[in-house]
Amino acid sequence: MKIWRKILPFLWIIIFIHFLKDITQDILQIPTFFDIFGNIQEDLSNLPNTIRLLIITSGVLSFFGEIFLLIAIPLIRKRKQISVIEKWIIGTTIFMLIYFLSVLFLDPKIIIMIN
Repeated sequence: MKIWRKILPFLWIIIFIHFLKDITQDILQIPTFFDIFGNIQEDLSNLPNTIRLLIITSGVLSFFGEIFLLIAIPLIRKRKQISVIEKWIIGTTIFMLIYFLSVLFLDPKIIIMIN
């Protein structure tokens, strides 16, 4: 678990940057220096409605997952024992990784680069 604890500060920084990027690009739609990181523009038009709804719902959950991680990571960083909140952090992190990889492959720019 020592490695996990050492990764947490870096994970927090990445999540913080991505959270600010989400707010500025997707919600406020204003240009900032976060634009250098790019923006995934997933194409959901050819997917069934159920899958489209699942992806949109997962996107909303990932936004709230980022808020949860930004609050929870500092809370558990100094703890010696694994707690329930730490298990939620691990679960949320895994969910977000799966979600981000999924929508990454729905971006037409990425599909062109792969082919």
